Amino acid sequence: MLDVQGILSRKPFSVVAHRGASGYEPENTLRAFRRAIDMGADMIEADVRLSKDGIPVVIHDESLDRTIGVHGFVRDYTVDELRGLDTGLGEKIPLLSETLELVRDRIGFILEVKEVEASLPSLEMVEEMGMMKQVLFASFHVDVLKTITSSSRKAYLCLIYSKPGGQLLEARGLGCIAVAPHYRLLSEKSVGLAHRLGLKINAWTIDDVETASRIAEIGVDAITTNKPDIILSLRELYISR
Repeated sequence: MLDVQGILSRKPFSVVAHRGASGYEPENTLRAFRRAIDMGADMIEADVRLSKDGIPVVIHDESLDRTIGVHGFVRDYTVDELRGLDTGLGEKIPLLSETLELVRDRIGFILEVKEVEASLPSLEMVEEMGMMKQVLFASFHVDVLKTITSSSRKAYLCLIYSKPGGQLLEARGLGCIAVAPHYRLLSEKSVGLAHRLGLKINAWTIDDVETASRIAEIGVDAITTNKPDIILSLRELYISR
């Protein structure tokens, strides 16, 4: 059985496909997720929100404007209405349920919960499918992580952040196993502190070899990228040293 903790311990680092192989395919689509799997990524990162009728769907933005070209918010559309939209190359907005079915026993899965309301429905779906060890619940929102851990101590948690502060200690207090800082916040010192606190580091989002190499050298555990093939090729260079 796949276990997130084991995946994040792979050396020299794990490769996380950001919204799937989104540098090549429409983001957060089954097509993008399949491409990431075919490329050999270690994990896929995807985003979840609720439809108007409370169904977890996989989409990043609060609104539909950027990815769909339709005005309005995800929460204002029923799941059937959302499923009728084209998110690129004929792809539909995926249900969380079908996304989990796709990745089950195939690849690690980072589920970024974009809103507190989506926390428990997402957790319950992962529990029902028996995928708790395969999924890392991640969020910028502390309340999301608190909601999840209050319902299940078995959930793996990850705090995401993009600004400097005391997030490492906060993540430790929340019971997280990992943090996901923007790569510009990272230093050898901060990575060392995270490791001393028992936290894995997933740096986001890097698509070029030069930056990825620099971040890998300071000891991160995972690199999130829109172009998994590029970062996987870099990893092969490290392995062959």
